[in-house]
Amino acid sequence: MYLFTNAIKNLGRNKGRNMLIAVITLAIIISTVVTLTINNAAARVVDDIRLDLGSRVSVRQDFIEMRQMGLDGRRDAQHIPLTDFVAFSESEFLRHTTFSADVLAWSDSLFAIDDPNLGEGTRVLDDGSVMNEETLRLVTISDPELLPDFGTLREIVDGRMFDGINEAVISEALAAHNDISVGDTIEIIGAYATDRMFSLTVVGIYSDATDEYLNPWITMFGLFPALNRRNEIIASFDTLLASSWETNAGLDIDFHYFLSNPDYLEAFEVEVRAMGLPFTYNVDINRAAFERVTGPLAGISSAAFTFMVVVLVLGAITLGLMSYMAVRERKYEVGVLRAMGLERGRVAIGIISEAVMIAAVCLVIGLGVGSAVAQPIANGMLSGRVAEAEAVENPGANRALFAGGQMQIGDGTAGYVPVSEIQLNLGVDIILQIIIITLGLAALTSIIGVVIITQYEPLIILRERT
Repeated sequence: MYLFTNAIKNLGRNKGRNMLIAVITLAIIISTVVTLTINNAAARVVDDIRLDLGSRVSVRQDFIEMRQMGLDGRRDAQHIPLTDFVAFSESEFLRHTTFSADVLAWSDSLFAIDDPNLGEGTRVLDDGSVMNEETLRLVTISDPELLPDFGTLREIVDGRMFDGINEAVISEALAAHNDISVGDTIEIIGAYATDRMFSLTVVGIYSDATDEYLNPWITMFGLFPALNRRNEIIASFDTLLASSWETNAGLDIDFHYFLSNPDYLEAFEVEVRAMGLPFTYNVDINRAAFERVTGPLAGISSAAFTFMVVVLVLGAITLGLMSYMAVRERKYEVGVLRAMGLERGRVAIGIISEAVMIAAVCLVIGLGVGSAVAQPIANGMLSGRVAEAEAVENPGANRALFAGGQMQIGDGTAGYVPVSEIQLNLGVDIILQIIIITLGLAALTSIIGVVIITQYEPLIILRERT
């Protein structure tokens, strides 16, 4: 009991030195609370995004990679049966699959917006053959609830959403341009498969507040009606299958295979390659989108971790030096205690008790202050990183490749924005980590003193004092 009472008194006798130690310890604890809170919150958000984007695998012919290999996108493209894509979805590594495929089309009775030729335009292909110019786009999808922009920028204003084969919805603009009403039938023909005619019943008309062109720079080279989103005719994926379309030739496919675990990507690729998927196809997640969404989070997490390491290292060194100097000043006090008959271990307990008391007070204050300032600091850091990310020009966003009805526009980041908000919580795991760090600081400031003091005999210490 005497040791603890004496330890409390010592805190008051050496106010200046102990206050300085407390300030440094408090600064370290607050900094650690802030950085660990930011790191843990960022890691949780990134993990959630990884379970979504990191599990969403696309299987697409990679025209960019083909060009880099010296292959021609039209001549060397390899087409595989649609049934193979469906077979891929039966992999044990998947939890579910969504199918989407676009068909570039034309019509001599349905006139597209921005088409000055009224469906009679033609163009010559590389092999010298002539084809009708694509002016419309048939968008097919396995689940209408996955349609982008519906519920936000697009809304059904007349009729209903399609739910059967050969049912379709069109935009208000396209309907008005052709005087079409719900219940009318429209006919379109695949531009790259002229034997495929779709006779579709319009069951719904939707308002469209999206940009007409996903990439406005495309209009610099003229108008491309098939890329105008007002010319999209949306139907079920079963409508495409019912047309007896055999392979992905002439289709712009966008099949997403959702892994049950993001770590299964390599195993899934090995499996589909063994099933005959050609080397010209890419099996991967949308890494560009993942990096764009999580980039600012990774930036602030890295900065926070680096700052924490610097603070801990410099703080530990400072506390170590202060502890060394403080102990040398207390040699006489230790000599008196030893002369009174106290063993080295009991003297050490007194010194350790002082350090623990300082650390405990700093811990309580540091947790409160750190949790209060962590959110504003995180918001400021994240907003700065997001602004930097949005200010950087992305040359890949304006890239476009077209080949045989398939297209690659941009680098896959269109529609994805960086995470701009993060919610911080001081969880039990963080508190435990802070307690461990605090105990480590207390141990550092006391062990140095204990090691030094216990090296001296009490008579030697008292003799040096006189």
